[in-house]
Amino acid sequence: MIQAARNGREADPPQLLVDDLHYAYTEGTGRREVLRGVSLNLHGGECLALLGRSGSGKSTLLNLIAGIETPASGSVVLHGHELTAMSEHERTLLRRRHIGFVHQTFNLLPELTVAENLRLPLQLNGLSSTAIHPMLEAIGLADRANAYPDRLSGGEQQRVAIARALVHEPLLVLADEPTGSLDAVTGRQVLDLLLHLVRSRGRMLLMVTHAREVAAAADHTVDLADGRLTPGGGAVW
Repeated sequence: MIQAARNGREADPPQLLVDDLHYAYTEGTGRREVLRGVSLNLHGGECLALLGRSGSGKSTLLNLIAGIETPASGSVVLHGHELTAMSEHERTLLRRRHIGFVHQTFNLLPELTVAENLRLPLQLNGLSSTAIHPMLEAIGLADRANAYPDRLSGGEQQRVAIARALVHEPLLVLADEPTGSLDAVTGRQVLDLLLHLVRSRGRMLLMVTHAREVAAAADHTVDLADGRLTPGGGAVW
């Protein structure tokens, strides 16, 4: 199993445990094995970067960890809850409360203001909206609360997407190429912000990327190839 546990966290139980995941789908007349026994764990405050070629199964792994898809075998346990043993409705509720998503394409609702985009996950979880202003201050956009997404730059939109993923204080943040559509300077600023917010709040981050320079900012790096994970990026394990 890939072990993401350093910096004195070895004594703490991992908050995310992924054990022996297998996943396949039918392609034409054949069957394509996407994941072949993927296992990993992650502790609070840690970031794991997942590298791999396009089509290697990185996004599929995120969807399995989030409970959006179900594996052929294996298990995903988040904070003591085994997603693979839950009903679809139970997984939806757990995902809504304990998982945040950061998408490469932002996925902000264009008809809602910045503040309203952040309010949505709070409302879905029955939480107070008092966290909105502090979060906007944390991302440096307190003065854009009433702006609509199309009035923001790409970097600003991605910062709002990060804030939306974190405003309800999820245990796990899943980021799929969070800097992929940004220029190098803006991408680095957004990455630094994402890592700071996750680490300072003791959350977990699993980040898919094609770029080793982005992966180098994570605590740990793994490569997904031929359906299996291996330590990557020169990390010490």
